[in-house]
Amino acid sequence: MEELSVETTQEPQATKKKLKRQFFLSVIVIGFLLMLIGQLLGLLLMNVIAGILPNPGGAVLFLFQYLSFIGIDIFVIVYCMLAEKSTYRSFFPKSRNGLRGNTLKNFAIGLLIGFLMNGICILIAWLHGDLDLSVGHFDFVYMLCALVAVCIQSGAEELLTRGYMMGALRERYNVWVAIAINSLFFAVLHLANPGITVVSVLEIVIIGFALSLIVYYLDSLWMCIAIHTAWNYTQNILFGLPNSGIVSEKSFLHLEAAKGSVFYDAVFGVEGAITSVIVTALLAVCVYLYARKKKEQVT
Repeated sequence: MEELSVETTQEPQATKKKLKRQFFLSVIVIGFLLMLIGQLLGLLLMNVIAGILPNPGGAVLFLFQYLSFIGIDIFVIVYCMLAEKSTYRSFFPKSRNGLRGNTLKNFAIGLLIGFLMNGICILIAWLHGDLDLSVGHFDFVYMLCALVAVCIQSGAEELLTRGYMMGALRERYNVWVAIAINSLFFAVLHLANPGITVVSVLEIVIIGFALSLIVYYLDSLWMCIAIHTAWNYTQNILFGLPNSGIVSEKSFLHLEAAKGSVFYDAVFGVEGAITSVIVTALLAVCVYLYARKKKEQVT
């Protein structure tokens, strides 16, 4: 009887582990499918719009690359609405528990943080003599449209990783497992970018970790989207530098010449430099210390 008892208790545990493993793999697979199908939908939509426009210039077509991520936004939101209700609620300002960390104030703070982080990296590279920049024409309408386009692209990546993937994994696993997996998945999404290096992959993993901490401690996916948006926008649209190896067709400042160093990667931009690793790591530390301080104040 004792042996039977041991076997019957072991079988449910083995079944539970198997189900958790299957769930883990399904989250990864679904994440890739949402990305691929969403990207195809977005590209198809942008091609249709480009065909309707009379003569879209190179700068407009460049923005379409950012806008094509809207397909991922749509697919992630719809999928979570149907299959991941708790995660879906985290996309919006309110939930059953009342007001979340998704507020316009936190979004604005996120924009400021992203601008300062990327701006510091660029400033250090410029002071080191790695960048030769010239001032171009400030086209307000284009700059505003570019901000919206970059927000759509950044929002898609955040909804997919810090939204769906982290939220789904937190349902069955320790939060640190969810943070680690979505951060690594985020890095994998960038492996095909031009000029990817070991340093840039490290930076992408760390920023993924830092943004995951914001979702975990501050409950604000909107702040993550804002930081991501401001980082890409500052780098690519304001300063005309490569964003993950991709160069903007139109920007406020223009890169006349650049040289590689520890503070700037000539192909991948500041994201391939040690400074970006440091500032993203500092963001993670600051979020942790802020959250711990708030917890101490409450207790």
